[in-house]
Amino acid sequence: MINRDDYLIKDNEVLFTSMGEDAVLLHVQRGDYYSLNRVGARLWLLTDGSKKICDLATEITHEFDITQEEAEKDIIELAEQLAKEGLVKVGETPQDDQASPGSA
Repeated sequence: MINRDDYLIKDNEVLFTSMGEDAVLLHVQRGDYYSLNRVGARLWLLTDGSKKICDLATEITHEFDITQEEAEKDIIELAEQLAKEGLVKVGETPQDDQASPGSA
C-alpha cells in the first residue's frame, strides 16, 4: 500500500504533453494513452523522484483549494492508478528523475 512517506518515480518510457490545463501521458513501449486533469498534470510536473507524497501534497495545497489531508488522499489514489498502469514506481527512498524523455 502506498503511503504519504513514499516517493513517486516516473517511468522513463512515459511521455507527457500538456493540453490546455489537462495533460496526456503516453507509454511509449505499449502505445497506451492516459489523460490527467489539471491537478494530475501539475502533480506529474512536480514529481521528480525526490519528494515524498506528503511534500507533493503540500505543494498542491499552495496552488489549489484543497486541504493537506485531501491532497494526500487524492495523490495516493492517483499514484495507485499510475503504478497499476506502470507509469510510475513507488519507492521508500528518493531517486533522481529518470523521465528526461518524458516532456513533449
